[in-house]
Amino acid sequence: MGGKLFSRRQFVAGVAVLGGSLALTACGANPKTESTASSGGDSGSEAKQTDIVVVGSGLAGSACARAAALGGANVILVDKAPFYMSTFLTSLGNVSIAQVPENKEFWVFEDGEADTMEAFTERYKNMTEIGKIDAPYPDYERMQHMMEESCETINWVNELGIGFKESFTKEQVGTDTVKPDAPADPSIKAGQDVADAFQAELENLGVEIMLSTEATKLIQDGETIVGITVKDGKKEQDIMAKAVVLAVGGFGGSDEYRDELVPAINKVGFQYLGNAMNTGDGMTMAKEIGAAVYDDCWVIPNVIMPTRTLTEAEPGFAKLCDTGMEGAATSAKMLIDASGKRFVNEAGPVTALATSMTDNAAGPYYVLFDSSNADVAALIEKGIDTGDVFKAESIEELATAAGTALLAETFATYQAAAEAGSDAEFNKKADMLVPYGEGPYYLVAFVPSFVATMGGVRTNGECQAIRDDETAIEGLYAIGECTHRFMYNRSFVRHCSNSSALTMGRLTGTALAEA
Repeated sequence: MGGKLFSRRQFVAGVAVLGGSLALTACGANPKTESTASSGGDSGSEAKQTDIVVVGSGLAGSACARAAALGGANVILVDKAPFYMSTFLTSLGNVSIAQVPENKEFWVFEDGEADTMEAFTERYKNMTEIGKIDAPYPDYERMQHMMEESCETINWVNELGIGFKESFTKEQVGTDTVKPDAPADPSIKAGQDVADAFQAELENLGVEIMLSTEATKLIQDGETIVGITVKDGKKEQDIMAKAVVLAVGGFGGSDEYRDELVPAINKVGFQYLGNAMNTGDGMTMAKEIGAAVYDDCWVIPNVIMPTRTLTEAEPGFAKLCDTGMEGAATSAKMLIDASGKRFVNEAGPVTALATSMTDNAAGPYYVLFDSSNADVAALIEKGIDTGDVFKAESIEELATAAGTALLAETFATYQAAAEAGSDAEFNKKADMLVPYGEGPYYLVAFVPSFVATMGGVRTNGECQAIRDDETAIEGLYAIGECTHRFMYNRSFVRHCSNSSALTMGRLTGTALAEA
């Protein structure tokens, strides 16, 4: 097994401090521009031989490796990270499931009204079509297949000794959801427990795990993929296989791909909170051998948060959000555009906030704070000199300072709505209409954040990579975030990415072992 640059525990601590995105030694932020296709035989070490090589040790790659090994296949798992399952270590492990009559034998819990796939799909549609664009996604047939298999997938993961329990019901978030039991050690995230269990299982099954090893080239024999070239430091080596499975994550860590595929990310200033090593490697390699990639990509939003200028000046600014410090929740405050107008229900789904901020193109956007919480005000004061925070004793003075001409009018309307408990403009619920207190007042520049991307390598229903003419590329498969665009339209559905990653991995690995 490849060496580790630093410990998994150190990585988790680093992510907690830096807000989720951690660049690692020797991991570039941009996709490679040189050719990644190869005819093989030009590497510096003797080639390895295996049945299946899986690139990426996240949920999808790990599930695929396990399923294939359980089916009797020889498997090599490679990952450019210096430790296993880096993309999941800080996760709480929530996984969406569809508990429908078709999979009753695998139900994880029973709660609330009985569900059907028709009802599940209707709820799913309502969620993923927030801010809908004209695209042929979701592929509802494929989505339904993933979710019908979800309960069996959880039972399959349970075999590793990972107990799952109910976390949300369909009445709460639209899909029934489970999460791993909390680790006995409170300093360990559930994701780290899952990683430990999967890694132990793969090692027990004889899967060779090559860490700090970057896949760089797909190897072709005619039009068939027969292996991959990997690099460990300066040393290259070919791994010849009957099938190559790309499970390398999305493109959120690549400036170049963000500009090319979702220009709004950099234009609006989205903060990326995902794994910095997710730089679109799967697309880069697959495009070079003629694979089709999605051209209508998007992101999976997280909270709205202060700009990168502010979080770089003071990391504590990352706590000014709905999941941060007490008194900082943006859902109970005003979010305004550059003119000073509200434009969305601040307590609505984060996907609605992100799409509205993008589509309106009326930034910079600001959240209004008062001085009622001393800790919040003290933190905001640290950003005064950045240019992304404005302060004044009155709302009228603040509007002048920030150039938000309509702020005073918007503020008066909002205060009246809060006192009446009714928001006629955006239907914000009464309990979230919190009236503002005394000044000084602050406008803090805010942007959407995101944790993952929708896009990558196009695949068919068997997760085979396809060409533009939709013919399958023999020997090449893609699973997980690097291909899950087919699951969503504009908005993701909570925790379904973890679910589809595990299921794609399980089904693909099983099928390849049986081939």
